[in-house]
Amino acid sequence: MQEARNYYVLKVTSGQELNVALMMEERIKANNISEVYAILIPPELKGYVVVEASGAHVVRLITAGIRYFRGLAHGLLTREEVLSFVSKRTVQIGLKPGDVVEIASGPFRGFQAQVARVEEAKGEVVLNILESAYPLQVTVPADNVKQIKR
Repeated sequence: MQEARNYYVLKVTSGQELNVALMMEERIKANNISEVYAILIPPELKGYVVVEASGAHVVRLITAGIRYFRGLAHGLLTREEVLSFVSKRTVQIGLKPGDVVEIASGPFRGFQAQVARVEEAKGEVVLNILESAYPLQVTVPADNVKQIKR
């Protein structure tokens, strides 16, 4: 008979996801708990940790008294939702060196820049800021720019 595996979402203090995961791992090892199968820290979701376990009672056991643990979120995640966090995404970048873009977010928001290099494997573009008094090259995620002209 196959054991039930559920995905529980834990609310934690933002920025403390790794600390909470490490504390849970230590507690699992120290108490020899075999009903926890995985601990996932989704990079897209700040302040949340996903635990794959056999039941909510096991999650409560490993999180009891952990300093940055804020509570268990209502509901469960499906396997497909968890796989979307861990699957590798390919980013289609339609930019080429020489294109003029506007930076949409970050500290250089609103600045115009020229694409110097496209790093498709990382999903980033290297830009030369046009509105700078001196040559300034920055690397930003490709989804943080919008193309103005080719």
